[in-house]
Amino acid sequence: MLAEMTGADVSVPVTVAQLPTPYDTPAGVVSPLNDKERGDLELCEQALHGFRRALVVAGKALEVINRGRLYRDTHGTFEDYVTEVWGFKRAQAYRLIDAWPVAVAVSPIGDINEAQARELIPVWKGHGQEATVTFFQTAEQLAEGRKVTAAALAEARAVLPPRLAAPDQAADVLRLAAAEGRVPRIVPPRTPQPAPNPAEQRAADVAEAAETIDRQEARAGAEAVAVLEAALAQQRQIYDRLAGVVPAALLYDPGRAEVLLSELRQFANRTAYRARGRANTSEAE
Repeated sequence: MLAEMTGADVSVPVTVAQLPTPYDTPAGVVSPLNDKERGDLELCEQALHGFRRALVVAGKALEVINRGRLYRDTHGTFEDYVTEVWGFKRAQAYRLIDAWPVAVAVSPIGDINEAQARELIPVWKGHGQEATVTFFQTAEQLAEGRKVTAAALAEARAVLPPRLAAPDQAADVLRLAAAEGRVPRIVPPRTPQPAPNPAEQRAADVAEAAETIDRQEARAGAEAVAVLEAALAQQRQIYDRLAGVVPAALLYDPGRAEVLLSELRQFANRTAYRARGRANTSEAE
């Protein structure tokens, strides 16, 4: 009958959109449920079966049943109905009814629980829907991926003033409170870094300086090895190029050849002296 009257697919859970809009039936009406009302009741009970813990669906379903007095075929009061059929206390049922519009406004996908919604109801009643949505969204943004629990919402709600100039002010107030550390459940305080011990800091500075010197020395050493390699290559070239040229030079221009050979021997001696690592800047060039 449910599928025929409402078009609902009973093989899948009932969504909030499938439930009828809550409507009022006067208290004096005692006639049996008509076909539409019976279909609404069946659909709402199907929702409660499939979503017993889903705040949005359960709350809306209960409101439809309560305001339409769809329980009247079997129970005299809504309280008797929810107690005997669903095991709810009257107060719990009305909490769900109060919470579902809040939950669907701040979290259309239905991922907010009853405890969270309960903390948002005073914001809803005191400041309106838009401010409540802004308040909740700002709390989630400030939390940066951490879960915004009911306790966190209660803490955040406490910083709101009795009146807001505009819905957007809820965001400004909450951000200021977070900056001042007044909502630690949403924005945990940063752990202050301890001041460094002077002796430890000096030791660290010395170690860093030594490391810097070591790097500089290593760089200078690498450059020195490169110079030696280049000098050796040039020395080999000089050695190879002198092969067989000295007699010809002495024959062609004995005076000039002797001067050049003398200077070659001097630089060869100086090179050998430096190669032994005993050179100094005061040596004659």
